[in-house]
Amino acid sequence: MTGWDFRQIQTQTGWGRTLQSFSRWCRPEAGWVTLDAGCGPGLLPALFQELGCRAFGIDLDGAAFVPAPLHPSVVQGRASHLPFASQTFHLVTATNLLFFLDDPAPVLHELRRVTQPGGWVAVLNPSERMSVQAAAVLTSELGLQDAAAESLLNWAARAEAHRRWNPDELRALFQTADLELVDWEYRIGPGLALFARARRSRS
Repeated sequence: MTGWDFRQIQTQTGWGRTLQSFSRWCRPEAGWVTLDAGCGPGLLPALFQELGCRAFGIDLDGAAFVPAPLHPSVVQGRASHLPFASQTFHLVTATNLLFFLDDPAPVLHELRRVTQPGGWVAVLNPSERMSVQAAAVLTSELGLQDAAAESLLNWAARAEAHRRWNPDELRALFQTADLELVDWEYRIGPGLALFARARRSRS
């Protein structure tokens, strides 16, 4: 996908509303410093900024920032080697990043590294309820067309090809990075997405 494709998805489809919902669900507090890993054009950092945070984003694909990012404080880089000091952020998020990875544990460890003691790591991924068939049914029920329909069906196909999690599986994944799953919630139609939030211990 090009930067324009990602921009269209974040600003002209239901994905933008999902990110807005996720930003509030993470319960950031005004004054927090936040990081979104795999931010694309930068809509989620922009939403956190609107909620009073000092927000940053990082994405591997520099094309996502063309012609201009949706938030000024975004950089190109790898989530596996974040260019930030340890214990910098109150909240670190990753939406539709971990499910693509053959081994998400190292990236999750890196997200934990830059999270302050007592801080939060929140993720959004396809749930075990996601499938192309389920996405097609939802597309029909909502009357989605064009980019909105295409992006949802594409997400479902990628989920089937890569990974889908249930809450217990996410809890176990978080534990590998010494993170405690505190809350989770199914979202999007019958629960095709899984929001999850884990806390780093204060030690």
